[in-house]
Amino acid sequence: MFIFLEGVFFLFSTTAIAGDIMALGRQTPLHYVLAALIAGLFATFCAAAGFILRQNFWKVFFPILFIEMVLFNLLANPIPNLPYPSQLDAAGIARLNTRLNLDGIALIVAMVLGYACFLLVTITEGRRYFRVQAEIELATEVHHVLVPAITTTIGEFKFYGRSLPSGEVGGDLIDLAGSEENGVAYVADVSGHGVAPGVVMGMVKSAARMLLSSGDDATHLAPRLNEVLYPLKKPYMFVTFCFIARTKEGLRAGLAGHPAILHFSARTNEVTRLECPNMPPGILPSGAFESAEVPSESGGVFAMYTDGFQETADAAGEEFGIDRLQAEFRKHGTEPLDAIYRALLESVTRHGVQFDDRSLLLIRRV
Repeated sequence: MFIFLEGVFFLFSTTAIAGDIMALGRQTPLHYVLAALIAGLFATFCAAAGFILRQNFWKVFFPILFIEMVLFNLLANPIPNLPYPSQLDAAGIARLNTRLNLDGIALIVAMVLGYACFLLVTITEGRRYFRVQAEIELATEVHHVLVPAITTTIGEFKFYGRSLPSGEVGGDLIDLAGSEENGVAYVADVSGHGVAPGVVMGMVKSAARMLLSSGDDATHLAPRLNEVLYPLKKPYMFVTFCFIARTKEGLRAGLAGHPAILHFSARTNEVTRLECPNMPPGILPSGAFESAEVPSESGGVFAMYTDGFQETADAAGEEFGIDRLQAEFRKHGTEPLDAIYRALLESVTRHGVQFDDRSLLLIRRV
């Protein structure tokens, strides 16, 4: 930033040099130096204000410009330019030629110094940008590996899921883990956006896969994740979580700070909300996480999603909401899973622009 502002100073100080050329070298040395300082410093103040205030830059631009003009006018009164010579002899012409040559050299030097500062900033920031961009591209590739699209059938259940990050890297996770007899489908949403939530999301998947591969009951997943994640993340971060697990007794569902699971009944053509309030994992070092038995019938469809669906807002600021999502789900509940996904996503996309990750995992019992 300092080097950039130096470049701004050198570039705009040339206006004082140009002024001396237009005055045919009649500025006094003090006037010359003060004019260069005023022009360069006030341009530097404007540039710094633009970086600091962003969209509110205009609030200080006009006051700074007004003060600069006042100072230039005040400068002309106590330190006026020298009078025009009535005639120039050979010595006068030589002095004028020398003065204009010096102005030209000063102009070139100031422009070169300003350009050198801008070039240095551009090269430095360019290298930094490409380094960060390469890291983001790598993180994006890792994200695609960690959160692949899901289209599969396990036993008597069909699964279809997609996760659409709002940027290059998302904090949402959809996953299937465990075995056919003791498996779990879950959706997780790490608070925040960008690379940091994406890293925590990878930790969630690794911890979940490790816990389930050890043979632990899927209904214990939320408390185990909480124990693993709490000491490994930043204090302000947490994870909302929901799952549907297949156990020996039947299907069980659990939610931890997550939007309600929607269940479409093929028998009644109605959609109900499955809710089981628990705190999000990662807030407290330990705690109880309750789960509940859920109905399971042929043709029924479960929808687990992240808040990027229901919190999408239109131009007036009205959110899509769970009621609209529930109505769309009821309208398309008998269609194939991929068609249900497309219908819900298109409806949300029509409502508003995506600012959050959107993830949806659909489960149908055949």
